[in-house]
Amino acid sequence: MKRKLAYQVCYAIAALWALPGAASAAGIATVVDVVNEGYRTPPGADEITAKSADELVQNEALRTEQESTIAVKFVDGSELSVEQSSEMVLSDYVYDGSASSGLINLNTGLFHFTSNGNNDQGVRLRTPVATIGVRGTEFLVHVDGDDATVIDILSGAVAAKPHGTGKEVVCYEGQSILIASENDDAICGDIGSFSTAAGPGNGGGGNNDHGQRGGDKDDGPPATSKEPPKPEPKPEPEPDPEPCDCQY
Repeated sequence: MKRKLAYQVCYAIAALWALPGAASAAGIATVVDVVNEGYRTPPGADEITAKSADELVQNEALRTEQESTIAVKFVDGSELSVEQSSEMVLSDYVYDGSASSGLINLNTGLFHFTSNGNNDQGVRLRTPVATIGVRGTEFLVHVDGDDATVIDILSGAVAAKPHGTGKEVVCYEGQSILIASENDDAICGDIGSFSTAAGPGNGGGGNNDHGQRGGDKDDGPPATSKEPPKPEPKPEPEPDPEPCDCQY
């Protein structure tokens, strides 16, 4: 009897693992904060509202509306903020206790990735035009749909390799990377040098000038200077009286 029961238990466990997606249902990240309208789509399911403490699994999609964000923390402690009007898929993320590997597809929008000192060199972020290699760093990624990708590096280093014939580049803290297309070479510039439709070319800072820089800014009409008042003319001195020829 005991042997038969044990066999039934083992059979049930095997059947559960045989269900679609059961082997990949382990959580790879957790939602730590949602501002306004954020959504997630588990694999094989309909889109639902994202909430704090939600567990995310492999191949789960995230999406935000305008003025909305979703903050995600991965199993190794790395963090990713999905900024407003953005879409992405957590294709894979594995942490073995000492290093992480995985693939995150950034489809469109603005994203903020932070390693938090973890060994994330095996993690790749893929946009429609390039693959981004993480090197223990913090950076912003502006993804303009199927067009350009811009990376603003806040600390550490980032490698960017176009998907086509373009050449790879490695840039460092205080620099930006532009990948104009999968067949264009990736290029470095000072942070804030480039802009896309996903975000202004100001490195994500507070000076949100929407791509206007330097002499391109409209500072309004020039100030009108007033002329100083003219001094009033001094009165002319009266002439000295003529000498008197009088006799007394």
